[in-house]
Amino acid sequence: MKYQKKLKEYLIVTVATFIVAAAFNTFFLPFNMVIGGSSGVAIIFDYLFHINPATTVLLMHILILILGYFLLEHKLIIHSIYGSFAYPFFIHLTSPLRDYVLSLNVTGSDVIVFIIFGAVITGIGLGIIYKYGYTTGGSDIIEHILNKYLGITIGTASFLFNFIIVTVGGFTIGYEKLLYTVLILYIRGISTDKILIGNYSNKIFYIITKESEQVKKFICNELHLKVTQMNSIGGYSNTGKPILMCVVSNRDYFKLKEGINKIDKEAFFLITHAHN
Repeated sequence: MKYQKKLKEYLIVTVATFIVAAAFNTFFLPFNMVIGGSSGVAIIFDYLFHINPATTVLLMHILILILGYFLLEHKLIIHSIYGSFAYPFFIHLTSPLRDYVLSLNVTGSDVIVFIIFGAVITGIGLGIIYKYGYTTGGSDIIEHILNKYLGITIGTASFLFNFIIVTVGGFTIGYEKLLYTVLILYIRGISTDKILIGNYSNKIFYIITKESEQVKKFICNELHLKVTQMNSIGGYSNTGKPILMCVVSNRDYFKLKEGINKIDKEAFFLITHAHN
């Protein structure tokens, strides 16, 4: 059973990696969109020196794996090994897609449609890969190295690494591509998050009000929702106040907010996303 589960993981990750590579050749490489990471470096090298992108990505990944082997704990790079070789292989395998897209002579607003569609597909593919604990190799190892030896967070390391690549792409290919790149990275990030943590279909209300009984009745009787009451003590005043907690769907968000304001205009509430 354990081997079947592992085989299923590898199958899903393989398909997702293939999708990301196909999206690279279809939506980004034909338009020289420097999207960060090893893929961005490959686009720059292809533009300047006409080096095969798959070759650039493979050589980068091998070098980065060697650096990671000596500079990081081995367990941090184990799940990057498969993607480090599968991703450039699939880039090579799907390379004819680039020539096909170039033959279409896509220009103007159609380019925007292409890159938006590509960003969504890439984000979904990466989200699936990350969800199973794997990566496509490359930049994640660099980020851990920067985190360990420079003391910066993984998020900051990711931003710096991609910022440098995108900036170099702006110098070499043209700054008009930068706006497209920002759009790609933003949409890709949203798509990836949707896969990893799902949709924010609910909100959590934390309510502090002097009319707690009326608010509870409104939530239970009018909205037909459950509510939890918690006791709290102020850090400065050392006095206690009840806090009401309620999970509400996006559809009933404004109903609850307006209902609380009608009952107690001075009520304080904190609202956060909730997901399953």
